[in-house]
Amino acid sequence: MTLILLIGGTIAIAATEWNGAFAGMKFSDKLVHSIFNAVSPRTAGFNSVSLTNFSLLALIIYIILMWIGGASQSTAGGIKVNTIGVAFASFLSIVRGESSVTMFNREITDSSVRRAYATIFGSVITIICCFIALMILEPAIDPFALFFETISALGTVGASLGATTELSDVSRVLV
Repeated sequence: MTLILLIGGTIAIAATEWNGAFAGMKFSDKLVHSIFNAVSPRTAGFNSVSLTNFSLLALIIYIILMWIGGASQSTAGGIKVNTIGVAFASFLSIVRGESSVTMFNREITDSSVRRAYATIFGSVITIICCFIALMILEPAIDPFALFFETISALGTVGASLGATTELSDVSRVLV
């Protein structure tokens, strides 16, 4: 899953920002920035180019990567690549009409599948509740920026579109 997210994220960021935020850079710089900005939202929250220069589509990709986060044994936040992997394997099993969930020729227990879905559901509920609360508390701030801050906080990423400095004390505590 980590490799898929690294390669897929790099391609997606490169495709959306090659002639956008990365315009004017050398080929090698564009590639490095694409890789860096595919890894960073899952781990550290650093950015090599201001996120405010990213297109909406690139920011959505960034949000997905922040939400997923890193592997279970890492210090990265998010719902974890393992959770997404198990949920994806379960999805494929359902589509194929299989009665059990397998990954790499190994069966995944029903309790692991249930925990994965519970983690995903719990994170979505947390995101919705916090996002709605931020929208109520901060009506003057762009809702997309608030949503981005919410996902960044849930994934313990630390990335921002600049809205953090505009938040009230109550909103900062919530984030």
